[in-house]
This record gives sequence, structure tokens and C-alpha cells, in this order.
Amino acid sequence: MILPFMSVAASAQNDVATNVAVAASEKVFRTPDVDSKPQLKNGINELSVFIGNNFKFPQIKNKQVKIFVSFIVEPNGSTSDVKAFYVNVKDLVSNANDQVKIETEQQKDLYAEQSVLLKKEAVRVITAFNEKWIPAKKDGQTVRCLYNYPINFNIE
Repeated sequence: MILPFMSVAASAQNDVATNVAVAASEKVFRTPDVDSKPQLKNGINELSVFIGNNFKFPQIKNKQVKIFVSFIVEPNGSTSDVKAFYVNVKDLVSNANDQVKIETEQQKDLYAEQSVLLKKEAVRVITAFNEKWIPAKKDGQTVRCLYNYPINFNIE
């Protein structure tokens, strides 16, 4: 009678060990916490060029745009969980003699709509980028790693 009990206990321990290993492999590291950061074989400029060639700009003019996106570089070099989490749009050319601009509710709504469109487009373009990454490494093992990337451009 003792043997079946022990095998169940051993089986339960194996399940716990497996769950711990799976949980460790699913952990997402931040770039400061890894030994080597994710990178592209041909350099990060490859991503910048792809974005420049594929980003569909909304109907805005004379703006400086900054969008921060994040995604996870998986151990196999693919990306997942692409999100745009910050958008900042400023006038490209600012005249120091201008008086303070008072925005109407309609202008505020338009800017909010444009921000949403910029975020969606940033996610679309990053998701469409199919180049494999060299994954991050931690203690000699490839790991999942959160990668933040700023997209900056000027629209004249």
C-alpha cells in the first residue's frame, strides 16, 4: 500500500517541477535583466527602414510624432504581444511669436482620434515585420524578452 502512495507523491513532485520549468520558460525578462539583448542580424536600422517604407501616415501635417511600442522577442526569434503604449504629437515648426493656442473640443477629439490611428498603425507595421530576431539570453539560455522601440518621424 505504501508504494502507490509514494508513486503518486513522486508524480505530483514531477508535475510541480514541470510546472516550475514551464513557468520559468514563460517568464518575460526586461532588457536590463538579460545577459544579451535581442537584436536583428542586420542591425536595428533594418526595422527603421521597414517602418519608414510601410507606415501609412494619417492626414496630419507639420507634426513631429513619437510613438513607443513594445513587443516580446520569443526564444525562437519571433515577436508577440505588440502594443503601442505612448504617442506624442507636437507641431514641427513652432513660431516663438505665436500666442497660446486654445484648442476647441473638436480639435481635441481630432487629436485623440489621430493618436488612436497612429497607435494602431504602429502595431500593424511592427506586426508585419517578419524578420527573425536573435533572441535574448540569460544564463546561457534563450529567453523571452520585452523590447521597447521608439518610432519617430516628422510629417511636413
